Amino acid sequence: MAKARAKARRPAKAAKKNAVKKTAAKMSRRAKAGKAAKPGKSAKRAKSAKRPHAAKPAKAMKRAAVAKAAQPSKGAAVAAKTKPAAPAKTPAAPSAAASYKPLKAPKHRGIGLEAASPFEMRVNLAKDLPEIDVQSALDTGDMGFLHSFTTGSTVDGPGVRVVAWTTGCQWRCRYCHNPDTWTMRNGYPVSVANATAELRKYSQGLKVMNGGLTISGGEPLMQDRFVVKVFDAAKKMGVHTTIETNGFLGERLTDDDLAKIDLVMLGIKAWGAELHKELTGRDNAPTLEFGRRLAKLKKRIWVRFVLVPNLTDDLDDVGKIAEFAASLGNVDRVEVLPFHQMGRFKWRELGIRYHLEDTQPPSAEVVEQACAVFRAAGLEAH
Repeated sequence: MAKARAKARRPAKAAKKNAVKKTAAKMSRRAKAGKAAKPGKSAKRAKSAKRPHAAKPAKAMKRAAVAKAAQPSKGAAVAAKTKPAAPAKTPAAPSAAASYKPLKAPKHRGIGLEAASPFEMRVNLAKDLPEIDVQSALDTGDMGFLHSFTTGSTVDGPGVRVVAWTTGCQWRCRYCHNPDTWTMRNGYPVSVANATAELRKYSQGLKVMNGGLTISGGEPLMQDRFVVKVFDAAKKMGVHTTIETNGFLGERLTDDDLAKIDLVMLGIKAWGAELHKELTGRDNAPTLEFGRRLAKLKKRIWVRFVLVPNLTDDLDDVGKIAEFAASLGNVDRVEVLPFHQMGRFKWRELGIRYHLEDTQPPSAEVVEQACAVFRAAGLEAH
């Protein structure tokens, strides 16, 4: 019986053993699937419940994948290091003349550009203009700086004329009647286009009266590109052109530039180099050389000479100027200009020492003596 009971227990033990193996296998499969192997209701709850400890690694892995995708590849990184970055584009600056008002513009600080007289005091009309615009104007000639302009002049070239007075001068003549024109920024900014449009209004009348356009200063050749462009426009209208200059910067003008100028009014201040430097602060050699060049080109000249008592009235010195002018062969006229004191107030207001405070204008007799010297050299003098 004992053997019989033992045989009966064997199948039961085997079944129990098989059940244990099946349970272990089932738990192993659940573990691999990430599920907790719990019996009964707990197992069901565990199966449907969220597992925060498993969610955190999943989110971290997703963020890592996104970050990795955003990172450049090694090849791209190498290319980024070797390929230079494109320079940032700088917006193009507007042209210097683009924003400025026309010649006949609304009054600037209470001052209109057209003047009743060139002796009017004018300062700081362009003081707020950026330096880069001033330099651009001088380089391109698209814009100029004018002290003023006058109409109906009969003393600044042949016929009846419009005269534009530029600012800027490198000379410091002791008897200058417009020292406010020495400084470029004292002038009113005017574009070539607007200057041309204004001139066109007078062009027909100027031609009828055998006149034209004269550009004086200041020293116009301080703004040589602007002057040439305005003269070019005048010639296209059929208007006669004249420049009044000291000639010191004459080399700035090409022969083609000079072809746009019908008449040069050349200022010769003194003959002796030492006296000339005392009067103006500059040598007169460039002026005389410019005169010789104009002679070779057969360009018409009017010589202007300022007669100042006790400074430029030495008749021997006057005679040397007359001899030089006659030798050129292209001087049509000499104008002897008597010194005056109409600009004295400007020196005072500008705070500049005026050395000729007590100098009186020359008498009519002295002026006639100087004219006689020029006539003796075969020149027409007035």
